[in-house]
Amino acid sequence: MRVGPFDFRPSLWPTLATLLLLPVLVSLGNWQLERAKVKQELVDTHASRIRQSPVPLRSLLASSLPDSEMEYRQVTAQGAYDLHHQLLLDNRTHQGVAGYQVLTPFHLEGTGSPETSVLVNRGWVPLGESRKVRPAVPGPANRLTLRAMIQLPPEKTFRLGSAEEAGQAWPRVVQQIEVGKIENLVRHPLLPLVLLLDPDDPGGFVRDWKPVYGITPDKHRAYAAQWYTLAFVLVLIYVGVNTYRITRHPADQEAEKS
Repeated sequence: MRVGPFDFRPSLWPTLATLLLLPVLVSLGNWQLERAKVKQELVDTHASRIRQSPVPLRSLLASSLPDSEMEYRQVTAQGAYDLHHQLLLDNRTHQGVAGYQVLTPFHLEGTGSPETSVLVNRGWVPLGESRKVRPAVPGPANRLTLRAMIQLPPEKTFRLGSAEEAGQAWPRVVQQIEVGKIENLVRHPLLPLVLLLDPDDPGGFVRDWKPVYGITPDKHRAYAAQWYTLAFVLVLIYVGVNTYRITRHPADQEAEKS
């Protein structure tokens, strides 16, 4: 194909390489945009619901709302902590420091069942000198009213390794929040949700709750832009290596003039 003084003649191997790589780069960009969309929805939902006034947990449970409508809702709950059966959620960091998040069962009042409990994430504590020495995780032993935000445990879990040991002393180390398994450990029913203790509540540790951890929506969009840019550069390179300037002999030029 001739365009002005240039001739575009695609060769086999550059064409095959471009046909192979271009869809991959574009797909990666699309995937990053999709991840950004999903996380942005979480951020927007979180921002909207934390502005709502807290409601009693027992009222929210009685309303039969779908789980998706409960996530990030601000609630209050009355009851008492079970400080004898606490758990340490492993592989949690804060500002680059390794540690645990403290999960404490909370025996609820006013739910229709005296045995109903819910896990309360009371925040992050540092690892300490070694994994053999568990950090001290004190808490209020009296009946109280707490304020928290609802979080739904992930449906799928991924384990980096198992630090759980049969018969280990309390507080026990767990790798993931798996309500069914934790029920067997604490030996009483648990609601299928977690309460993230309000940062202003004095009964917790370091709390910096976010709707999205790790890669933010803006970073996903930046990564998408990088993949699309690479795709564009690939096209430019393909055109460049397959385009040749047409050279004319002086005799041909003279013939054109005459």
